[in-house]
Amino acid sequence: NLITLTLTLIVIVVPFASANSEGDALYTLCRSLADPDNVLQSWDPTLVNPCTWFHITCDQDNRVTRL
Repeated sequence: NLITLTLTLIVIVVPFASANSEGDALYTLCRSLADPDNVLQSWDPTLVNPCTWFHITCDQDNRVTRL
């Protein structure tokens, strides 16, 4: 199951993430998805946090609250 594999990868990757663990985990998820229309092109792991990425909603503390 792709969802189980993706969640497992996130659980493994998150503890080793560097600057922003949420951004790193989301970028890992992004890389595992098919994106033929390139709607996730703004998901750039070099940014400080993923709050500026399209389709990401964050709270006032820059924590991801919704995809």
